[in-house]
Amino acid sequence: MRIARLTPPTALGTPESAAFEELVGVLNGISVALWDSDDFVETAEEALASLRAQDYQEKIVLVAIEDDAIVGRVQASFPLDEDAETVSLLVDVAPAVRGRGIGSALLAAGEELAAEGGRRVVSAYTEHPAHTLEAGGPVVRAVAGSAGLPADAGDVRFARRHGYQLGQVERSSELLLPLPREREAGLASTADTAVGYRPVSWFGHAPDELLGAFAALKARMATDIPQDGIAVDREEWTGDRVRAQESELAARGEPLLVTAAQHLASGELAAYTEIAVPADGAKAEQYDTLVAAPHRGNRLGTLVKLHNIRELAVHAPHITRLLTWNADENVPMLAINRAFGFRLHALTGHWQKTLD
Repeated sequence: MRIARLTPPTALGTPESAAFEELVGVLNGISVALWDSDDFVETAEEALASLRAQDYQEKIVLVAIEDDAIVGRVQASFPLDEDAETVSLLVDVAPAVRGRGIGSALLAAGEELAAEGGRRVVSAYTEHPAHTLEAGGPVVRAVAGSAGLPADAGDVRFARRHGYQLGQVERSSELLLPLPREREAGLASTADTAVGYRPVSWFGHAPDELLGAFAALKARMATDIPQDGIAVDREEWTGDRVRAQESELAARGEPLLVTAAQHLASGELAAYTEIAVPADGAKAEQYDTLVAAPHRGNRLGTLVKLHNIRELAVHAPHITRLLTWNADENVPMLAINRAFGFRLHALTGHWQKTLD
């Protein structure tokens, strides 16, 4: 087994892209084995669009090769914001070759990249579909929140064995669409109490007149969300960065549908939520949802989520499942999700390690 750096190809369907396309196939196989579905399967076009988006994150991919076949990878993502101290590692190994040290070798190579890049804090992640969570077994808990990850799960044991601590658990939740009429009516009554605000929506491209305000609001995601047990870099968001994200998601075929709440008295944006909308398939993913701290308590989370779901029915009536992710300790947002009818889909462990 050897580890080599993978260079993103300039085009697909060429000899140069063969290794990249092979890797996409391996990762899709890993995903299907984990989730027992194709929910997170990517086309080569989608994967390449994400890897090419390097203006604000440097992404380095190393692959493990055995008998001339790719059997795993580690992707290191370096935020390029000034004073950033973290790096995120995604480690994946084909199920058929696990238990032979390939994951450990990839993780060590990723940590070496982190050290060479001057990063002190390394993040890694484990995924736990709801059907794998058995009640009553031993669990590992983060410093905040009520959920725990199964202590006997292979990837949990792997993370702990390599010196990682569980900093946060995220709940992945699923909502079936359309909303039942009675539930939607109740949510609408709640949203109507958000006096002094109005919803503003766009699909794929933020209005120029709101671009700066939207960028400022997105910057608050790194400071206003729960993060008791993890180190998080502050992020600088500008209009150019918003446009870069829009371009990346458009290239993936998943433009963002956004609803923001505008404060009528000041004109500033007080809350927003996003859905990445694929052109086909039944599943969409909700990305950021944020209510800026000074505006909390005004039912804005319900307002923007309900309005965006209604917009989703207009722009993409084929979507019947919506996935979202929230920190387990984010009690107010989880309460809003329950009111909508979201149910547990999975738990994600956010693990961190400080390099010597």
